[in-house]
Formats: sequence, structure tokens, C-alpha cells
Amino acid sequence: MDRARRAAWCLVLIVAFVTAASVAGARRDTSGVAPAAAAAWPPSSVVVAEVVTGGASASDEYVELTNGGAVSVDLAGLELVYATSSGATVTKKASWTAERVLAPGQHLLVANVLGVYAAAADLTYSGGIAATGGAIVLRPAGGTPIDAVGWGDASNAFVEGTAAPAPAARSSIERLPGGTAGNGIDTNDNAVDWAVQATPIPQNLASDPTPGGWRR
Repeated sequence: MDRARRAAWCLVLIVAFVTAASVAGARRDTSGVAPAAAAAWPPSSVVVAEVVTGGASASDEYVELTNGGAVSVDLAGLELVYATSSGATVTKKASWTAERVLAPGQHLLVANVLGVYAAAADLTYSGGIAATGGAIVLRPAGGTPIDAVGWGDASNAFVEGTAAPAPAARSSIERLPGGTAGNGIDTNDNAVDWAVQATPIPQNLASDPTPGGWRR
């Protein structure tokens, strides 16, 4: 074999080797990639801020929403639902078919019609929520959640990350940082974003905004 032929043959072998190595490497990389984690819904400026599951009476319950963003948000088309611990039953607690604007820092209170918080509530519902575990979900009617919190032994699909602790009677779970600092923490992990508060502080549409800045 003359020199020109040998050079051409060597070039063919080199190209073939490099191509095979690249393909094998790509295959190894692909097989080594871990499956993608289940997608979580993105953080929303309107979030569930506080949940009380019972007080002196089992009906002393409420769910509080807040707008933690910098612009007003219309709740029209949204619903608030309660899911049992397993998720086997989902019950609507409130819905908005007409304009209901929440300004930055403003709160909205939804309470059990038979409980002590009903008089201060902006909306009321019937039927209780379990103290041991469940989830509250804010979403477009029948759609993908905007925000949710699961607590206690909840294992349904609405729990974000790990469930928050179950609040004892007369206490609440509140989204951090809490109180007058507002409820702006939303990492899509209920155990991280929420804490038990010994004394609930219900806030409604007439309450001062938190953490401040917006004025009616």
C-alpha cells in the first residue's frame, strides 16, 4: 500500500473512532440523568396566608388569603377548595364569579358560617375542615392550583413539598414571615413556608394591609 493510501485509510479510522466515542459518550450522559422532579406550580402573588382548623368549637375555622405582590389582582374566576387528607374528597369553600380585586398587602377572610369568625368574614362556607390533616387550594375553577397548603397527615396531590404541622385547637398555621411582616414566603414547600401561631389574628378586607405600603 503506497503512502497516500495509508494516509487516507488512517484518516478514515480516526474519524470512525471519534464518531463512535462521541455517540457512546452521549449515550452514557443520557442514561445517567436522573428523572425530572414533578413540576410545581409557580409562586403566585395571591396566596393562602393563614388557616385555622378549630377553636373552642370545631366550627371556629377560617382561611385567609392575601396579595403579597406589588400590583392589584382580581380574584374573578378563582375558587377556594378543601381537600381531605388523602385527596379523595374536594369541596368548594368559596368562589368569585364577579370582580373582587385584592390590592397589594390586602387580606380576605373566608370562615365557617357556624364559627366565631363568621361575623368578621368576607365570605362564609359550610362544612368543616379536618384538624389532623387536609389541604386548602386556591385555583381557577377546576384548574391548576395557584397556591395550596397541606398540613398534618395530608398526602394528597395538593401538598407543596412536605406538609406543614397540624395546628392545635385555638392556634393556626400562618405563612411566614407572619403577623405585621406579611405573608410573602412562597418556596412551594409547606413545611418551610408555614409555622404554627399560638394566637390566630384574622384579617379581612377592612384590615390594614401588611407589611404596609398600600392604603385604601
